[in-house]
Amino acid sequence: MMMNMTSSSKDKLDYIWTTYGIPNRFAAASFTNYYPTCASQESARKVCLNYARNDEAIFKYGKGLFLQGPVGTGKTHLSVATLRAIVESNIDTFGCRSSENPIYGDKEYGGYSCAMISTAELLELFRQSSSAKKLKHAAVELHRLAKISEIIILDDIGIEYPSDWSQELLFSIIDLRYRMQRATILTSNCALKDLEERLGKRIVSRVFQMCEGVKVEGEDYRKGAPSVLPL
Repeated sequence: MMMNMTSSSKDKLDYIWTTYGIPNRFAAASFTNYYPTCASQESARKVCLNYARNDEAIFKYGKGLFLQGPVGTGKTHLSVATLRAIVESNIDTFGCRSSENPIYGDKEYGGYSCAMISTAELLELFRQSSSAKKLKHAAVELHRLAKISEIIILDDIGIEYPSDWSQELLFSIIDLRYRMQRATILTSNCALKDLEERLGKRIVSRVFQMCEGVKVEGEDYRKGAPSVLPL
């Protein structure tokens, strides 16, 4: 899904997109360059596309998506494509703040902010910050972004081994977003039983109340498939 945009809107999109934490490999991901390799992936693409068009569910009710399936089936690509489609079609609604230490050329746009956060990186940052004071501010800021951003992608949830502190950290994010009705897009390789064991039933219960489940199945494209397949 790509809307006709003015040059100023395109410039704004290009700028604010760089502030949302999208990794370089996925920065250009969209529905137009997602190539399903099976019926499950085509169905998932349609669900995500329809979701991205439902402004009321996203902005009024905080409805999210939970993309679940094996490694390498395009879940992360679809999550980024969905976010891009939402931002593109609501470009006047979204914005970004300038950095804490702005330099010449930094811009600030009023509006909703977004963030893409790797669960593994989030937990590792907090783990390291417990003994490295210089990382504490970065950990607190990432935790804040995960809570307050209008829409977030929480990538690879459930990848971590279960521990009380990691479950509490993730619960604080999921629970607040659940209560404040902020849209959350999650991806996971875990089956439901494994997800409950790793995250706890409190988190999984909220995820399934706040998100539409999307199965993304198929072969792992990384094992020799052409590079044009979904990321």
